[in-house]
Amino acid sequence: MGQVEIKPTRLGEIEPRERVGSQTARKYEYQYERTACAALGLLVDHPKRVCVYCDWHDDFVIEVGDPPTRYEFHQVKGRKSSQGPWTFREFFGVSKLSSQKALKKAAKVKVDAVLPLMLAHYRNFSTSCAGVTFVTNTGLETALSDFLEEIDESPIESDLTDAARLNLQRIAKAYVAADPMIASSSAELFSWLKTLKVYTDQGHLENPEIALVELANIVVDFSEIELLQRQAKQIAREIVGKVRAKVAHSTTVVPVSDDELQRDKGIVITELLGVLSLSSQAYEQLKVGENGDTVKTLSRLQRYCSKNGFGGLIVPICDFKTRWDVWRTVERHFLASADYMLLERKASDLLGARRELKEIVEEAKAISKDFSGITVSPLTPEHVMGLIFSLAAQSEAVIHQSSVDGKA
Repeated sequence: MGQVEIKPTRLGEIEPRERVGSQTARKYEYQYERTACAALGLLVDHPKRVCVYCDWHDDFVIEVGDPPTRYEFHQVKGRKSSQGPWTFREFFGVSKLSSQKALKKAAKVKVDAVLPLMLAHYRNFSTSCAGVTFVTNTGLETALSDFLEEIDESPIESDLTDAARLNLQRIAKAYVAADPMIASSSAELFSWLKTLKVYTDQGHLENPEIALVELANIVVDFSEIELLQRQAKQIAREIVGKVRAKVAHSTTVVPVSDDELQRDKGIVITELLGVLSLSSQAYEQLKVGENGDTVKTLSRLQRYCSKNGFGGLIVPICDFKTRWDVWRTVERHFLASADYMLLERKASDLLGARRELKEIVEEAKAISKDFSGITVSPLTPEHVMGLIFSLAAQSEAVIHQSSVDGKA
């Protein structure tokens, strides 16, 4: 008999344990801001992020990778500075052993602790769960951070110190005895903790204005769009508003398809491009090249085209650049370095001459003709146009960096 293929569990196949809905308290706004920050991560090509789901199975979930995609579950906890760092018991729901003597009786798990609810994602989604992450604006007490650090640095459970191993076994025993069971063994708990991510000192709970400025700066850094602080803050507000609207959506019926769940509860890159006034069609053209920093490249090209009267041609210009990227990827191993340097210099000179578009097209034809026959795949005028606009994007990056350095 052949092996039975286990179908990965999709996010829309399981009913969430709760649906909080729209909230107005500051701690919920903090969660929305952290979700907005994660959504802004869609503007960066690596690691590959597909969608950020708002308040579905956790405070936010990031869908990652190529099909079949997987899910990273994020729990966000805002905490007033007066409450101090998170303690061992608050995190695990089980207190730390006061001595290196193992307890025979299983401890009772604190029901509102951080980790137990997060670990349920491994049980529910199995191989579709790419990991769990804890996000907070404060820190961890030393005993907790030291324990997690030792887990992270130990390849196998037996490498733990006696104290850490006994604490792991204490937590595991409590989790096995819990109803419902949280983990089946210390080995399973150890493997799950190895993938756990903890981000402390994230965002600002008690100062919403500073929190908004942080998001505004991320907008500028990730997109390289030239914005005034006022404009960047307004865009940040709009993205937080999108998160809030997705959280408030409460009519999704399980089971639900991936596409429908994305529409109801998810934020995808095209929604952010709309807020940033960047062309979704041009973005899709650039993505074909898979050259990295797609959004930054798009904003640079859009800025260049706007300054030079090519604004209405951003989509075909992005198409030219993608064709150039693909051609270069194939031919770079066969093109002599001297020939490539000459080709790039001709394109650079043409870019620096600031010709009319019609003249650029004619010059591109002439350049492609000059370089005909030196590569397996013919160099076309479209490829040369792509090289020219690739150099234009690079020049805009330099201009942007100079502007940033000038403001610093």
